[in-house]
Amino acid sequence: MHMKKISIVLIGTILLFVPSVPLLGWGGKGHNVIAGIAEAHLNNKAKKEVRKLLGGYTMIYYSTWMDEIRSDSAYSYTRTWHYANVDEGKTYKTMVKEPNGDLITATMLSIGQLKNKNQPDSVRSVYLKFLIHLIGDLHCPMHAGRNTDRGGNNYLVKWKNTSTNLHYIWDVTVIEEARNWNSIEWVKYIDIEMSKKQRQAIEAGVPLDWFNETVALAKDVYKNTPEDQTIPQSYVRKYTPAVEEQFMKAGYRLASLLNMIFK
Repeated sequence: MHMKKISIVLIGTILLFVPSVPLLGWGGKGHNVIAGIAEAHLNNKAKKEVRKLLGGYTMIYYSTWMDEIRSDSAYSYTRTWHYANVDEGKTYKTMVKEPNGDLITATMLSIGQLKNKNQPDSVRSVYLKFLIHLIGDLHCPMHAGRNTDRGGNNYLVKWKNTSTNLHYIWDVTVIEEARNWNSIEWVKYIDIEMSKKQRQAIEAGVPLDWFNETVALAKDVYKNTPEDQTIPQSYVRKYTPAVEEQFMKAGYRLASLLNMIFK
């Protein structure tokens, strides 16, 4: 066999045995969309403060920063901050807690640190980058998935004759298959005009309330996704409205938080 072909076969074989690892909430595109929607709805004061803390860069630029630093030992304490896994029959209050914190504790910590004007801008900048990402994860179903299957990472399914897992399906596949849009197009086409009353209804509540909505969506996803089965294309059509709704909610809620923090 030609050496190049041997290398390809070996690489393919090795990949089959690579253990699954926690994946990126919503993938890069989803986080970009949420940050883009949020930035479009910042008031002038919040927009100015955000740009200052981000060194002039946009929220989209830093929307995946928290995933990018996961391999940095300096930020190892944040590895469990991306999720809060709630098993069937449990709630956030009764679920198994991560010793180093979870999605809810990290979100509330970030809000508190951003509100603290005694903190230097260098510290507040880091927590702003965290918050931009965390609110995205807060609205991703498998980041509120079951602890027993590691948020869907160990929940095996098939997509187009390829073995994968439920976490990857919701981080990447559903988004990529739902619309043939880039991040900017997603923001443009789903950020529809709504009344003040509609927006206030979305922004109502606190992060734990929003998380509980995502837990409910995750339960519906598990119910409608049989394990070890091939996911049909109709599955994407079924859940596309849910994806769009979660993006919109996350964007508006992130903007609302930042408008409140920087008032």
